[in-house]
Amino acid sequence: MGGDGQALSNKRRILEKSRAFLTPEELRKGDEEPSDAVQSRKQLKILQWTHCALSLEPLETPVVFDLRGRLYSKKSVLDSIMEKQSPSKQGDESKSADIKITKLSDVCEVSNVEDGVGGKVSIRCPLTGYDAAAGVRDFVGFWGCGHVCWAASNRSGMERSTVDEPPSATSGERSPECPCCGEVSFAVPLVLKSESDEVKQFRRLRPLQRAFRKRKRSDQ
Repeated sequence: MGGDGQALSNKRRILEKSRAFLTPEELRKGDEEPSDAVQSRKQLKILQWTHCALSLEPLETPVVFDLRGRLYSKKSVLDSIMEKQSPSKQGDESKSADIKITKLSDVCEVSNVEDGVGGKVSIRCPLTGYDAAAGVRDFVGFWGCGHVCWAASNRSGMERSTVDEPPSATSGERSPECPCCGEVSFAVPLVLKSESDEVKQFRRLRPLQRAFRKRKRSDQ
């Protein structure tokens, strides 16, 4: 795995330096026109919706998401977990994208994913038919059932919650029921703008995830 790991690291650096992977902050510092910045952000969202955040390869079914709103091919997550459990990797403080994923319960499998044209993964809101990979709308994933829906299609009409909101104001607590199936859990805004937003969201939703696990165990 050593050679493969180095190749993956090199590929990640190349992609992160590409124009499509510029952060909003970097775009604002650049000399592009505003329309260019908007287009770059759209391109980034499309890549995030169609590529595994761990392997950087096109998504393959089954697809999962984590509390930070990142999407992964489940196979890549399983491979990563197994690699971390190997004696040579134990205690390794890796800075890779999956550092918060140590077991399968750290991710939720998307239930409304399909194999689209040309074998590409397609995730559409079951209520509106909107394609997440279009890169123009915000989507949330419901942790209990795995449904991914357009954020504004929630029954309460909520938009994507901001990462700075306190726990009492999170989308998960305001509207805990999935608008597709009615299962009670919490909503995870997907494909955020920056890594700092992802960290804030992870810290905010982690208590909800623990409470959800506890409730599921008590119901069994």
